Amino acid sequence: MDNQYVILVSPRDNEVQLVQQQGYKTILLRKEISFDEIFDVDVPIEIDLNNEEVVLEKCLELANQLDIISVFTMNEYRIPLASKISELLQLKYKLPYEASLNCRNKKMARQKLNEAGIGEVQYRLINTQSDLKTELEGIDFPLIVKPSNDSGSKNVYLCNNEAEISTAIKHIVQSEKNIVGQSLDADIMIEEFLNGPEFSIESVTVNGQTTIIGITKKLVTPYPLSIEVGHDFPANLHANEEKEIRELVEESLAVLGVDFAVTHTEVKLTNKGPRIVEVNARPGGDEIPHLVKAVTGIDLKSLAFLVTLGKGIDSLDLSSSTVPSASIRFLLANQEGKVSFNEQFQSAYIKEQKWYVKNGESVKRTESNFDRLGYFIVYGDEQNLSSSKVDSVEKGFSVKIKNPLEI
Repeated sequence: MDNQYVILVSPRDNEVQLVQQQGYKTILLRKEISFDEIFDVDVPIEIDLNNEEVVLEKCLELANQLDIISVFTMNEYRIPLASKISELLQLKYKLPYEASLNCRNKKMARQKLNEAGIGEVQYRLINTQSDLKTELEGIDFPLIVKPSNDSGSKNVYLCNNEAEISTAIKHIVQSEKNIVGQSLDADIMIEEFLNGPEFSIESVTVNGQTTIIGITKKLVTPYPLSIEVGHDFPANLHANEEKEIRELVEESLAVLGVDFAVTHTEVKLTNKGPRIVEVNARPGGDEIPHLVKAVTGIDLKSLAFLVTLGKGIDSLDLSSSTVPSASIRFLLANQEGKVSFNEQFQSAYIKEQKWYVKNGESVKRTESNFDRLGYFIVYGDEQNLSSSKVDSVEKGFSVKIKNPLEI
């Protein structure tokens, strides 16, 4: 172990620490490496991650010099690259590259699931050259329009007519690239609007066997914005609803070819039954791993690394201090302007609190998961669910946005 290395592909969380805690040495691949990061890792390599040919060549060179046992990332945009490197280096435990593409690209996932007859959803693929009137025949409004390969609910539009779809397409095309500089897929997805409450399923697949760790209830703003404003874990579902969701996710992961991965699958419970929104080959974001660990004792992020070594839940040191339920709520800006809030606000219920902005700072109106203001986390107990506690705490937060034009 002292001389075994793990390649970390542009980590976005605490991947470096997770790997080092297990006793392995670290190779960091990132476009730009900060001064502090240089000293945090064993082999820092600045490299253009969007140039896959150069990255693969460099990784082969490293493999000829060092004993590389794993390639790891929880960065949504870099999971396919990590899978491709793993396959090139012929590592035993890896998410198959094709499966990584199925998860990263929503059109590929939808095609695979529909072909298998699993939770079928009507959809179309269009581009700027498409004849909208022809493409939209046989599919009813309202419709969701979104890029195939973006994330964070960015550029997702609910459209009620052809004109709104044209406008949505223009917005997506103008974006051109996602936040890591990758070109957006030329195919834009139009699919039926899945009406119903939303959930995410946190699970792990090892050697083709999927274990559902739990189901999270997701609170989302009404369209047209679709911003996630909170999560409750575990979701309070009827037994038959939970059974249907679990079966759908297990079947979907098998069809998509997922293996050796922690997954975060988003599902809507419609009047036709549960339907997949998207599958992510990584732990959920937005502090969902915090909620899961508080309730189950399972550290999803540690598990995400351990599965790249062929290990499962039984290899974890489970937290013995657990609670019945846990919730998070995000704070949003309802308009552009200067934000003000009570930095001294406290509640015995709050277990963690974080602001992404400073008091008095100019903020944009919250229009996606990327520009929220902060969050707080609450635990439930035997008498009260976290979801009921969190509502009372939220009333104590006084977040105001002063428009620059106001006196």
